[in-house]
Amino acid sequence: MKKKNSSSDIYAEVILLEKKIKKTDLKFEILKNAGQCILHGKPKIFEFIKENESQYSIRLMTEVLSVNRREYHRWKKKPLNDTQLKKILMQQKITSIFFAARRRYGSERISVELENSGFKLCNRTVRNYMSELGLSARGKNY
Repeated sequence: MKKKNSSSDIYAEVILLEKKIKKTDLKFEILKNAGQCILHGKPKIFEFIKENESQYSIRLMTEVLSVNRREYHRWKKKPLNDTQLKKILMQQKITSIFFAARRRYGSERISVELENSGFKLCNRTVRNYMSELGLSARGKNY
């Protein structure tokens, strides 16, 4: 036979369920906001976490985004090396050329533009950076 729950037990259960719902909503919101970051790997996820530390807890974000909290803190303390800085600079240049050309230039034309500006990058590297940035040239509308 089942015992009848007292009103305080029911009230406690309702409060517990409301907390679970609130936490689930927060997890969904984090996933929704970090959608594009997930596709680009851990550095982008870590950047997302750093940008949103004031809005969500680090513990919850690392749990939802399946990254190690200790690894995030290690990344946050470690400064960028020369290679990473060069990559960021090249991605900024590629993005500016891409939008200056009204999203019509592909990796080959952008690598020629970079070479004219004094930077030497092969087409494949430019293509990889464009892919990481989510940039894709569109064709002409006839």
